[in-house]
Amino acid sequence: MEVLIVDDDALMQEILATVVGKVFPGWDAVAVGDLEAAFQRVAHHGAPDLALLDPSLPGQSGLDALRRFQRKFPGLPVVVVSANEDPKVIRVALASGAAGYIPKTLSPQAMVAALKIVAEGDTYVPPQAN
Repeated sequence: MEVLIVDDDALMQEILATVVGKVFPGWDAVAVGDLEAAFQRVAHHGAPDLALLDPSLPGQSGLDALRRFQRKFPGLPVVVVSANEDPKVIRVALASGAAGYIPKTLSPQAMVAALKIVAEGDTYVPPQAN
């Protein structure tokens, strides 16, 4: 089982890999720094079981990265992990099919709780969405 982390911040990649290890013991957490690297990774190794995606990647704007990812890999659960806490952006991401929206301001413990909600088949909606 594999979780693909798509984020250009090395520290956030490390934090998310730790969170993944706590929620999904034994799963591989693979991190890449941009959308094209994510597409190449999937093309060469197959689709992961879950993707954690920062939509503010270099060369992307708004939620374009989420939409591109979903078009390329329909059915793959994608959780947005973002510094953007605008309620409108959160609602649009969730309405666009994101399996959850995790603000980067959450503590690692809160990220674990949020990802557990997604792992149970529910959608994580942060309080900022209201």
